[in-house]
Amino acid sequence: MAYMRLIAVTLLLLLVACVQVGESVTTPQKANLSGQEEHPNYLQSKLVFEPDHVTMAPVLEGDKAVAFLRVRNAGEQMENIVSVTTSCGCSVAEPAQNLLMPGGFTQVKITVDTFAKQDDVRKWVELTDGQGRRSRAWLSLDVKANPHMATTSRTIFDGQCGSCHFAPAAGKQTGPAIYRAVCVMCHGEKGQGAYAPKLTGHKNSSLLAGLISAGTGSQHMPGFAREQGGPLTPDQVAALSQWLSTLDE
Repeated sequence: MAYMRLIAVTLLLLLVACVQVGESVTTPQKANLSGQEEHPNYLQSKLVFEPDHVTMAPVLEGDKAVAFLRVRNAGEQMENIVSVTTSCGCSVAEPAQNLLMPGGFTQVKITVDTFAKQDDVRKWVELTDGQGRRSRAWLSLDVKANPHMATTSRTIFDGQCGSCHFAPAAGKQTGPAIYRAVCVMCHGEKGQGAYAPKLTGHKNSSLLAGLISAGTGSQHMPGFAREQGGPLTPDQVAALSQWLSTLDE
């Protein structure tokens, strides 16, 4: 009898284990939407952008690009827009109103400063509701070269641009960290080039350090060294240039 009970208990334990394994395999995984970081509440807000992707009219570099995005409360309760953020400091989002009744609409005005941007540009705007849930919309811009920009004294360290190209460098010590802080948005995720030329394949770290420190003479690439008005210390310039010299094409 004891032997039969032992067999029954063993079979029961095996059955429970199988059920647990089956559950772990079939549990649905949350999708990584739009290539963005996974977030448990991402795009679950009842406040939705309609549409969630807007292509704006072509603009000249330096001009203000303005778009109006519609937000609808698709839920059955009143919802509150707690905050609206954008992908970088060059874009400002202003909702016309924050409280929306069920089925109600509002507009969010987006103003993009196109200085130091060229060709295809993509930005996002994201709202957060009173429950911490979020919704995101994308803006596509076609920024044309503006011959009048050649005479401007403005650089990417001035105004709102400084929030992306200057301030984030503070405290960064390694080449990759410095690059992600103030270079990646222009030169691409892996130095392959984007708005600015590629940085891969340049093996002379001294030459790179000189270009980083003094700039190229363009307002798009001013000197990043502190003595030139930029954010980087000599140690940061050295770390960044040394790391860049290791990137292969």
